Amino acid sequence: MKLLVNATAGDEELKCFVALAETGTAFSVGASDPKYAGCGPQLVVGGADDAVIFSANAVCRYIAAAQQTLAVDDLAIDEWVEWESHVLAPFVKTVKKQGDKADKAALLTQLTALLEAKEEARANKAEPLQFLFGSDLTLADIVAGVTLRAALTLLPATGGEAAVVAKFRSYVAQLFARPGFAKGLSLLASGGKAKTSLDDKIARGLTYHNVLWIVETIFGEAVKAAFPGLEDLPAVEVTRTNAKNAQFGDYQCNSAMAIFTKLKGTPNAARSPRDVANAIIAAVPENDVLDRLSVAGAGFINAFLTKEFVTTRLRMVLREGVKASPVPTKKIVIDFSSPNIAKDMHVGHLRSTIIGEAMCRILEFQGHDVSRINHVGDWGTQFGMLICHLTEAYPNWETECPDITDLTKLYKEAKLRFDEDEDFHRRSKEQVVKLQGGDERARKAWTALCDISRREFQKVYDRLDVKLEEMGESFYNPIIPDVIDSLKAKGITEDSNGALVIFTKAVKQPFMLQKSDGSYLYDTTDIAALWYRLHKIKAGWVIVYTDYTQSDHFKLLFEVGKMSGIYDPKIHRVDHVGFGTVNDESGKRFKTRSGEVVRLVDLLDEARNRMATQLLERIESGQTSLPKEEVAAAAEKIGYGAVKYFDLRQSPTSNYVFSFDRMLSTNGDTAVYLLFAYARLSSIIRRSGVDVDALIAQEENLMQPVHATEQALALELLQLQDVIQFINRDLSSNRLCQYLYSVAERVQTFVTSCRVIGSEEQSSRLLLCQATLKVMAQCFKLLAIEPLDQI
Repeated sequence: MKLLVNATAGDEELKCFVALAETGTAFSVGASDPKYAGCGPQLVVGGADDAVIFSANAVCRYIAAAQQTLAVDDLAIDEWVEWESHVLAPFVKTVKKQGDKADKAALLTQLTALLEAKEEARANKAEPLQFLFGSDLTLADIVAGVTLRAALTLLPATGGEAAVVAKFRSYVAQLFARPGFAKGLSLLASGGKAKTSLDDKIARGLTYHNVLWIVETIFGEAVKAAFPGLEDLPAVEVTRTNAKNAQFGDYQCNSAMAIFTKLKGTPNAARSPRDVANAIIAAVPENDVLDRLSVAGAGFINAFLTKEFVTTRLRMVLREGVKASPVPTKKIVIDFSSPNIAKDMHVGHLRSTIIGEAMCRILEFQGHDVSRINHVGDWGTQFGMLICHLTEAYPNWETECPDITDLTKLYKEAKLRFDEDEDFHRRSKEQVVKLQGGDERARKAWTALCDISRREFQKVYDRLDVKLEEMGESFYNPIIPDVIDSLKAKGITEDSNGALVIFTKAVKQPFMLQKSDGSYLYDTTDIAALWYRLHKIKAGWVIVYTDYTQSDHFKLLFEVGKMSGIYDPKIHRVDHVGFGTVNDESGKRFKTRSGEVVRLVDLLDEARNRMATQLLERIESGQTSLPKEEVAAAAEKIGYGAVKYFDLRQSPTSNYVFSFDRMLSTNGDTAVYLLFAYARLSSIIRRSGVDVDALIAQEENLMQPVHATEQALALELLQLQDVIQFINRDLSSNRLCQYLYSVAERVQTFVTSCRVIGSEEQSSRLLLCQATLKVMAQCFKLLAIEPLDQI
């Protein structure tokens, strides 16, 4: 229904806007129709059909009747509406026409007479004048109230005016103190668009906030403007439209249903979620971000991003690099990798090490201060046998550092002697006592074992480009007694057959602080570590990566942390990510043919060697111009990257099957495929011979995607910050891999469908290639994968 005010006068428009606001009627401002030029705003209610209603009072009457409110069928109310139309409105028109020449005193006397006559006829004239009829707002209040405001504004108050005039001045002031009347004024000032507090930079898209946040903010302002009287508004829900349904929009606001439910039972509630959606659209503030808003289905609001916004954002990427969305930064501790001293890092350490490294990089990219903690297993009873074996198998260990590169072999040799040699077993236990008692020689042997292990660990970390600060189990030994005393002081510890424990309501098993012999356990070290990280390092967020079998332990640890006050959920965030296992084709844990755990160095060697073979085959077949002397370096980058990506693309909490063939494939969701896509774009720019930096520096924005595949790629490039926002919430670092693969797929479609070099759109497409390279390079950096310009 088209509602035409049939006037351009502000008061007539104001009546309609107040009626819409007071009834909660969803509407939009339709496109101007030349047939109705001069008829004021063309309001659309209940769908844009061809039916038309003219004049403000008729429009107000229709709005009230449609919502079955404002007592529109009452004859007494109708008399007031007719009086406003035939008496009061002409009087106001006369006053306006006379302007400065008007005899204000005479006109005020005339108005007084008009009001006295109407007041005398009012049934409830003896009561305070809140509304014209009783205690409820009616159509008469809207129609007459707006025009009375105009009349009384034109005729300022005087010291000797009649009581009836003062009474109606007070009445009008009360009306316009109502949210609906105030919103009507706001709508009048903005031509039907509600005023909002939307920041200008956000409205223009000139901010580094992620796109989803910007869209949510715009819709959030619209919801507040559309429903100003509604308290505790549901959170605005916006989602990225599935690529398969891209023809319907880029983003979708799904808040109408929740708001409709919230409105149920309130006066003048919207009749359907679609009405709510239309009201939200009508209230969307002016902005350069959203385009073509429409309602679909049961109230879903589809929205496209403007081409100007997309190209402006990509120009920012080209000129200033990929930036993180602004977030409140904090101190974060990430505990990952954490191998055991005197044991080789094996395939089981792969997940913790590379997932933890990626998460560190993602959070550091956003500006957080991240402490990368390596909680190595450097304490415990096993060190008795290791010290014994080291000192006996390497008698010169104090003067010559043993050349031990196979830590697993060292451990196995010690364990075999410990199990089969009773005398060695006894001496090992004595070494434990000496070590824990601070014996100098035992401590020196322990330090030597730790140093040997660190050297071997660092070789792996260097190959994986991982950086860590060691803070092993032994680090917390000095603070354990004080932590235990504080827990006792809280009154939450109990004696259980001589052991010191804590029972919680959330977990059945007890938290073991001390054994009956006074020794400490895994639980003891971890509660001390939690205290240190939250109260000494002052972390606001702690993330721990271990295998999934420790999930119950960390659930119990965090529960004890809450009980003791060490961890306050209102101040701190703590997460344990229990990652799944790396399996072979049979679904069992990945091992060598002899049943041994696969050493991580051996796995990396295999990936590098296989990739080197592939690259040499490509050179020999003429598929690449990569020089042979660069094969070794390229094979390391691609091989290590393939191992990392194949792991990172899995959900952190799921198991997966390890396969060199799949991870080194040039097709599908692999690092090799992604790196080839990156290299292909680099090749296009290199072969064009164009100075892309000069194109970027030009004042005019030359990037204007016209082909559908260009537009799809351009839009995808804007999603990185959205992806990172979701990773912050659920720690699913595999989202970044999914995003990078999606970009690579769009690259493939784009370069297949669109000629770049020599095309009319060459400059625009070269800029799109460069923007894509920047976004992909940032993703690779966050995943600790090094891209190559040529493969």
